[in-house]
Amino acid sequence: MMKHDQMRIKSYFAKSVDQAMNEARADLGAEAMLLNTRKASADQPGGGGYEVIFGVPGKAPATASGPAWAPAVAPPINVESRAENSRAQDVASELKQLHDQMDEIRGLLVRSSRAHLTIGRTMPELADVYGRLTSADVEPTLSKDIIDRLEASMATDAFCERAGTGPEVAANRWKMVRSDPRRLEAFLRAELESRVGLAPRLGADTGTNDKSGPVVVLVGPRGAGKTTSLAKLAVSTTRFANARPARLLSLDMSRATAHLQLQSVASTYNITFQEVPAAYLLPKVIAEARRKETVYVDTPGFTGADANTAEAAAAAFAECPGLDIHLVVPGYMKARDLRYCIQKYAPFKPSKMLVTKLDETHAFGSVFSEAARAGLKLSFVAFGPSIPHDIRPASSEDLMNMAIERERPRAQHVA
Repeated sequence: MMKHDQMRIKSYFAKSVDQAMNEARADLGAEAMLLNTRKASADQPGGGGYEVIFGVPGKAPATASGPAWAPAVAPPINVESRAENSRAQDVASELKQLHDQMDEIRGLLVRSSRAHLTIGRTMPELADVYGRLTSADVEPTLSKDIIDRLEASMATDAFCERAGTGPEVAANRWKMVRSDPRRLEAFLRAELESRVGLAPRLGADTGTNDKSGPVVVLVGPRGAGKTTSLAKLAVSTTRFANARPARLLSLDMSRATAHLQLQSVASTYNITFQEVPAAYLLPKVIAEARRKETVYVDTPGFTGADANTAEAAAAAFAECPGLDIHLVVPGYMKARDLRYCIQKYAPFKPSKMLVTKLDETHAFGSVFSEAARAGLKLSFVAFGPSIPHDIRPASSEDLMNMAIERERPRAQHVA
């Protein structure tokens, strides 16, 4: 039978997990093992912070060196048994604790980065812009690069447009314009648009004199709002495309509700609706329809089990020239999931991103970051279920709202 050594156990209290772990390592040495981490209650040392419990092989001392040591005559601890008990703890509680710790670490990093950005800057206001970028969930590395480029662009412009000659005039002009909030916002807008372009129109820019109608294809995960967005765009054809009649094509044979919704919209607004039962039929159907109509194609949300179906659909679309393919994503999707989504639908070669459900979240920085990473342009934004009203062409203001945390109006309390 395996013999288990006794173990000394000690708790460390600090405002952050990292600080407590550093104290434990310094006190107990490299052999110390992390046993548990939890929020400290208000009546414990360092209340409002964290308790980190460490153990080190060997008997506990006869006289405790502090109140955090376990009793001197501690029973042997079965490490394997302790691991089993740890796994049996409430999962929801552990996840909440982990999220709290991650939020604290993220906050510390943001504050530290903001302070670091201020040092040596000719524009201290940029630290505030950086903080608002990261608070909106824009990726920190991208945020810093935006700030670096912003500072360089503003400084260069100030010196190039000076009203006179000589270094003194240039320096005075820089002092005057660097703290101008309107000027700062104008340069910020230009910088954001250089990262994520705006393409608030329907139809691919082929650079030819092709007289055929636009073919708009929406791809994306299930529940993103593809069908509703397609209906909104089709009804709004005269606003977003041209005066051609519209035709709705549905490749989504898996959901009867999607068909019923498109059929209802088509009937209400005198739009042609057509089901396409198989992907290989798409090139012929699209070629015929686009001669006189603007074509809108709805697609299913492909899962991992639908890999072959998705591959066949992507191959069929590849045979159709001049498609305007939009990746539809909900605004609340976070960076990791969004990056996976972009990779998953890359075989369809979307060039634009249509963002839905803007009314369901306040932080859109992940959408901005991943669109910039993938080189996708922002086409339209949707913010509700109403057809066709709750959609609009993407604008510079939408980019600002995505990348910059705005001050929200305070709630009015009724006495």
